[in-house]
Amino acid sequence: MRRALYLNCFLLVVLMALVVGCSANLPERPVDGRHLAASDAQAVPSIPEVVRTPSLVLPPAPEAKVELYSVVVQNVPVRELLFAIARDASLNIDVHPEITGNVTLNAIDQTLPQILTRIARQVDIRWNLDRPNLIVEPDKPILRTYRIDYVNIARKSKGEVSVATSISTTGSAAVGDSGGGGGAAGSNNSTTVLSQESNNMFWATLVANLHAILGEDGGAAGGAEAAAGGTSSSIISNPESGLITVRATTRQHEEIQRFIDLVMTRSLQQVLIEATVVEVKLNDRYQAGVDWSSLARDGGRFGFVQSLLGVNMAAPPVTTLTIDKSADPDALTGTIKLLEQFGDLKVLSSPKVMALNNQTAMLKVVDNKVYFTIEVDIEAATDTSPRLITYTSTVHSVPVGFVMAVTPQVSEGEQVTLNVRPTISRIIGYVEDPSPALAEADVISLVPEVQVREVESILKVASGQIGVLGGLMQDTLDKKTDGIPGLSRIPWFGSLFSYRDDTATKTELIIFLRPVVIKQADVNGEGDLRQFRKFLSPQQPIPSLPFAGPTGS
Repeated sequence: MRRALYLNCFLLVVLMALVVGCSANLPERPVDGRHLAASDAQAVPSIPEVVRTPSLVLPPAPEAKVELYSVVVQNVPVRELLFAIARDASLNIDVHPEITGNVTLNAIDQTLPQILTRIARQVDIRWNLDRPNLIVEPDKPILRTYRIDYVNIARKSKGEVSVATSISTTGSAAVGDSGGGGGAAGSNNSTTVLSQESNNMFWATLVANLHAILGEDGGAAGGAEAAAGGTSSSIISNPESGLITVRATTRQHEEIQRFIDLVMTRSLQQVLIEATVVEVKLNDRYQAGVDWSSLARDGGRFGFVQSLLGVNMAAPPVTTLTIDKSADPDALTGTIKLLEQFGDLKVLSSPKVMALNNQTAMLKVVDNKVYFTIEVDIEAATDTSPRLITYTSTVHSVPVGFVMAVTPQVSEGEQVTLNVRPTISRIIGYVEDPSPALAEADVISLVPEVQVREVESILKVASGQIGVLGGLMQDTLDKKTDGIPGLSRIPWFGSLFSYRDDTATKTELIIFLRPVVIKQADVNGEGDLRQFRKFLSPQQPIPSLPFAGPTGS
């Protein structure tokens, strides 16, 4: 048994020795090219540097050579001339049978469209060049649609300023034979009324103008009907979509296109109007008002052009000036600071409003002060009922603040004509209603006293310059009384225990207006409104939040 075990171990050792010896003498096999070599796996090349190559700019394509033609004819039938031109230009031509007439032309080295356009001015034709085809037709009315980018609205503004003075007088009584008497009364009235009205009906006016270009009698009714979306013989207007379709000849369409381009260019001009209302409490040196000539002598930096024309109505004296200064955003602020030498300044309002050309803009910053009027109805007492008093209260409101209506008109050279009407109102006190019925019922009804300062004027200012409306002066007397309670009310001797302070002040109201023609209404880049960008908060990206999936129960 042991012998067999030893024999097996010996054979196992011999077998292992043979295996080790054979493996040591095995020849190396060549590595297949499809496998990665050990040396290649260890060598990792570095990432090359980024090579920046300039963008390739292709050279401009050569422009096609424009063919020029010379045509010199005199009283030649237009059909023969068109066929000759088509033959020389290697074009296929279709001529309508109704094309007739003669042409006299002297064209040297001109393009084919130029020659055809000159021929169309002598003969009523309409041509269409679609190489290699040339189609010539009679210039009969065709439909063409124009896009009008203007709001569909008709605006009407009306303003009125009136001042009335009425003094009643009572005439003498006349006694007749019958013993009766009669009275005659009259009145002395002085009334000044200034009213103005502005109607801006863009679509109706445009349709009426197109009728005039076409030589039709559209009339006001026809223009209003077409502007409201109706139809006429040659014009189809759709203000809701901003489209106008016109049936006209080619020549008329050219005139219509030029007219519409000019109208849209002028109508869409915008004007930014900066207004500042300043109240100057004049010091003792300038009780006659602000001395504008002294500012003009300030180093020659400011020039003033006085223009009293166009002031329609204001409390005298009124002065209209124009400050010649560049379109600097801080020009208005610097001008106001110069007024500090005349007294204490108080800026009442500083609005800014933008308006289209010939469109009225209104700015209203007021407080509607509420007050009540009381009516008392007293029924006398009877044997069966006591006296009955009925009170009726009616609510009223009065606007107190600043209201400005302005209409700009932009002319050539960026000259702006302004029709401006600023109104400033405030409550200066209250008065009691002296109705006997209120006094009998021991009821006090207070009615506010409102002070109104208003100017309605037309002035012409260059874009960026500052127009000034001044001279609205006012005297104010402030009475203050104080004293020892009780003793100050003793007759004859009360003044010994009290004092009185009466202060007289004179103020002048000055209105600065600065119109600026806006060419690019944008706060970014080089836009004309870039000065207002500082008032906008910086735009920040919306933070991204992690997505929360649906929560299950």
